[in-house]
Amino acid sequence: MTKTVFDLIKALLNATLLLLALCLFLGWQLFASAHDVADRLGEIGTRFVPVQTQLQRMNEEISSLNLALSQSDTPDSTEMRLRLARLEEQLTGLKEETKSISELSEQVVTAAVKTAAQAFSNQIAAHLPRLESCRSSSAALLH
Repeated sequence: MTKTVFDLIKALLNATLLLLALCLFLGWQLFASAHDVADRLGEIGTRFVPVQTQLQRMNEEISSLNLALSQSDTPDSTEMRLRLARLEEQLTGLKEETKSISELSEQVVTAAVKTAAQAFSNQIAAHLPRLESCRSSSAALLH
């Protein structure tokens, strides 16, 4: 009888270790996938850097044109100032949109990692009571 109980305890320990190894492997795969997603989103974010640089140059050029027009008193300068003001508003809107898009990648990665970690911990928590019942049944066999 002792040999049977000892074999059962060894089998329970092996099964627990296998489950733990499986959980660790799945967690490692999860974080590796999250890292890949973060890398890809980082690449997408770096693609917006030239766009932001170009928008900055356009903003500087519009500012210099606006300054040149404000120093000029030609009859068409009022209409040009209005057009430049509209262009500046559109440029500001574009800058805000590109900034929000570049920040979106960080938000997506953060949300994805939090969601995946929560799902992983929920799955582990769902399986822990089963292990507890195995432990109590093996303890009953020992006594």
